[in-house]
Amino acid sequence: PSNTIDVTLAEFTFTPAKFTVPAGQEITINATNNGAVVHNFVIMKLGQTVGDNFGAEDQVNIYWEIEAKPGTSVTATFTAPAEPGEYQVVCRTAGHYIAGMVGKLIVVAGK
Repeated sequence: PSNTIDVTLAEFTFTPAKFTVPAGQEITINATNNGAVVHNFVIMKLGQTVGDNFGAEDQVNIYWEIEAKPGTSVTATFTAPAEPGEYQVVCRTAGHYIAGMVGKLIVVAGK
């Protein structure tokens, strides 16, 4: 597990698409948007997944999110969920989830 997430956002991809972090610890995310449109890194709550497309009904199931405008890099921190498990990561920009812009945050218990 790492306390840093380095991710590149582009049209319909997170690179890498899987991230392992320690439960309950502060995580720094460095997100670079190499795409032509706004992208988001949205972590859903444990056990929650987006249906066919990201919609208003999914808003209440967001654990944490960050937005990056085209051609920019954004750095932020958040506290990883305390409960270990697999959390869905999506881009909420219209059409991006359905196009496959999905990742996975794996939270593991601390040592």
